[in-house]
Amino acid sequence: MIKFTEIKNRKNNTLRGILNLPNNIENPFIVLNLHGFGGSMSGYKYSHTHLSRVLESNDFGCIRFDFYGCGESDGEFEDMTFTGLIEDTIDVYNWLISSKVTSPNRVILSGHSMGGYVASCVAPKIQPIGLILMCPGAGMWDGCRERSDELKKQSIQYVNMEGLKFNIDFNYDLYNYEPFSNSKGYNKDVLIIRGTEDNLVDDATCQSYLNCYENQKTTYIQIEGGNHNFSSIEARSKCEDAIIKFCRLVSNK
Repeated sequence: MIKFTEIKNRKNNTLRGILNLPNNIENPFIVLNLHGFGGSMSGYKYSHTHLSRVLESNDFGCIRFDFYGCGESDGEFEDMTFTGLIEDTIDVYNWLISSKVTSPNRVILSGHSMGGYVASCVAPKIQPIGLILMCPGAGMWDGCRERSDELKKQSIQYVNMEGLKFNIDFNYDLYNYEPFSNSKGYNKDVLIIRGTEDNLVDDATCQSYLNCYENQKTTYIQIEGGNHNFSSIEARSKCEDAIIKFCRLVSNK
């Protein structure tokens, strides 16, 4: 079952998303899935759409939404902040609980690329039952303030990013969220997935995330030949299989 959702965030802006729910299951486990930088809830080549359908067919729910300033949600891309991404995620989580779609101990937080970075920062705050980081984009933080300082010296406030208007103030806000220190404090089950051909998120980044969590509760899977978006039939299938296996693990505890 698919429901189109509109959720008001704490600033009274509308976030639009899609909720997939398995049939005839009360209080289902729900994957709250976060998209990447410059992306949308559909994911690259509809990868998040397909994942939500696979989850539903395996008796798990999934909610995915566009962050403020992205996709179908309110706002412009230039107004997006990293703080806002974190707040949007928490607001959607709170909506899931207050609307009685599911219970707090049945939410699995997931994110791809920048969404993985956001998810890692949010997990200690909301303590989901499980955490999935797909190619988590912690590298965004490296040198972010310095890059904006250089642009500011040139009186550049906005950068053209393939048609998106990027505000350099995003980086100044991002600087406040060093990725690995902000990930600490979450010690439930974690799944980290990376494609071996990912040229945006390297193995060292994932290893650094591993060090933030209890090793016996963390699974790190590298998908041979997969790139940053797992954009082959085989890589996507292996990524989805790993996620389903992880969801079954946490739901059976």
